[in-house]
Amino acid sequence: MTDKKQTNNFCLRWTGKQRRIGITGGIASGKTVIGDFLFQTKQWPILDADLYAHEALKPESEISKQVLLRYGNKIILNSTKNHQVIDRKALAQIIFQNNYEKDWLEEIIHPFVNKRIEEDLEKFKSNSIIVLIIPLLFEQNYTHLCSEILYIDCSKEKQIERLQKRNGISINEAKQRINAQWDSCFKKQFADFTITNSTDDESWKEELNNLYNS
Repeated sequence: MTDKKQTNNFCLRWTGKQRRIGITGGIASGKTVIGDFLFQTKQWPILDADLYAHEALKPESEISKQVLLRYGNKIILNSTKNHQVIDRKALAQIIFQNNYEKDWLEEIIHPFVNKRIEEDLEKFKSNSIIVLIIPLLFEQNYTHLCSEILYIDCSKEKQIERLQKRNGISINEAKQRINAQWDSCFKKQFADFTITNSTDDESWKEELNNLYNS
């Protein structure tokens, strides 16, 4: 999966004055919910890589045009003469069934996401604490942007349940999306802290409060 140089990169951390809390975890582990909780209780700015990725695919963007050129009618949700909207569910079905297509999409979206993260880090540079929610934090080598990394751990069974409920997909499709990501055991060993979110009782709130002295 990784060579020694890349593994060493996972141990890199941001050493500037600003405290940067990187949040990552498997798909449907609850990263956004936990980020929202920190924003509501702490008012810490949240930089969410998934929102930037959605922004990259907005209608008429250059990246959106490239994606539509590649996949055409298979991923068009609705279309007018000058406005085509991508069906994100159809696009997800393509990329999670084909690693080559997944890598292609990530290659064109990643630079945009990176640019937006850098822009917002500059925007919030005067804040003493900031939160970065980055699902592919290790895969895309963002560890150097974080002073600490919080891994949201979740059982595969709960991930499948949440994915089916959230995305309206089959068990097999949910498993495909989970298996498309790096194994959680591998990533957890490089995180600074781990919070478990495998139930619906919100017990993670107490763990989070203890961690950040709420």
